Amino acid sequence: MSFENAKENLAEFGKELGLEGLEFDENNTCILGIDDEFSLHLTYEPNSKRLYMYSPLLDGLPRDEKTKLKLYERLLEGSMLGGQMAGGGVGVAVKEELILIHCTLDMEHAVPSALRAFAPLYVETVEKWRKICSDICEGREPSEAPSTPSGGSQQPGKPGGQGPGFIKA
Repeated sequence: MSFENAKENLAEFGKELGLEGLEFDENNTCILGIDDEFSLHLTYEPNSKRLYMYSPLLDGLPRDEKTKLKLYERLLEGSMLGGQMAGGGVGVAVKEELILIHCTLDMEHAVPSALRAFAPLYVETVEKWRKICSDICEGREPSEAPSTPSGGSQQPGKPGGQGPGFIKA
């Protein structure tokens, strides 16, 4: 039942984006490109009955130890109780030089529109944190709350160009 709910959520999300036929692969994962900037990974995990959303924040870690420490401190502050991470958190894979932001949706009790409703906030959060990480790595003081191009939270794009789209085909 939970996996069927996850599939229905993915289908509803796809309809909102004008991408009919979104499906999970053999690993229960679907990967979407967002504005040619980053990827949104959606993985259903049957044991927990959760849909995991995760995206890279940075390609490669800073070489300078002071910069790396500043980056880690900022990420840890932001992920305190999920407050600045859309209720999720952040993880670092040092060997792979990868930083991921992640959130989960409980698919056992979620309505079919849960992913569609949550995705714009998640994408906005990823964009904000990608900018913060980039600023720190380039030696700039990051702004606290970068605005989105529309000046507010982004809504999924609709066919016919209504609303700012966040997935570019």
